[in-house]
Amino acid sequence: MRSRRYGTGCRNCPGVGSVPSPNAPESSLASILVRHHRSATTPAALAAATLLVTACGGDDSPSSDDKIEGAGQSSPAALPTEPDAGPEDAEPEDAGPEIELPGSVELVFKDWEPDDPEEQAVLDSGAQSERATYEAITQDPPNPDSEYVASYHVKGTGAWTDTQDWIDGFKDANATVEGKVRFRSPVVEVHDNGTTGSLRYCADESGVETVERESGKVLSAAKPGDVVQYDLTLQKSDDDVWQVAGVNGKRGSCDE
Repeated sequence: MRSRRYGTGCRNCPGVGSVPSPNAPESSLASILVRHHRSATTPAALAAATLLVTACGGDDSPSSDDKIEGAGQSSPAALPTEPDAGPEDAEPEDAGPEIELPGSVELVFKDWEPDDPEEQAVLDSGAQSERATYEAITQDPPNPDSEYVASYHVKGTGAWTDTQDWIDGFKDANATVEGKVRFRSPVVEVHDNGTTGSLRYCADESGVETVERESGKVLSAAKPGDVVQYDLTLQKSDDDVWQVAGVNGKRGSCDE
């Protein structure tokens, strides 16, 4: 099993479940910026999930009692925070089809360029899955059936259904997102079988707001320093495209 860490840092996550209405309590409005995904549910995805170095997340994440062979050797004990990145920020090149986002949304991927081409393919698909999700949310209306979401998520898994549910919440609330998200500190693994892998990274979404589409009213906004650590399991499709099969997110864990 190959494992490598690139850079240091973290992120905050947009949320599963319904999008709060403009009249909802402040605590409900804040919940829109938290996304917790279930782990993979198909047999192939479950095989990939068993190789994940560390599973973290909400109530649907694997039990903390589960033992995963090799976990102690392949992941860092903690992912420290990092000051706002500068000019070296860049999005990965040649990462698949261009997914266009509106000018109101910017995704930045730092240290997303390893030396190993297969690890690069995993990182590229992880980035594409994020672009696909934000692109679907910012469509008018938001589109949970976006072709890009389908391209980078394994259908029938928790990652697939929860992402669709999250996008649907924005559609029901006639809401969208605006701002900048910085993705950094990727830890990538390609498993020995060559068809499954895992990706951990942090996301700083402290610059993201949830906005009512018609009025432009801010429904919720992340707080400064609000970050989330994501753990993804991926599997390679018959077309040799890495797809996300399971995602677990934990708020603030990048600072531990």
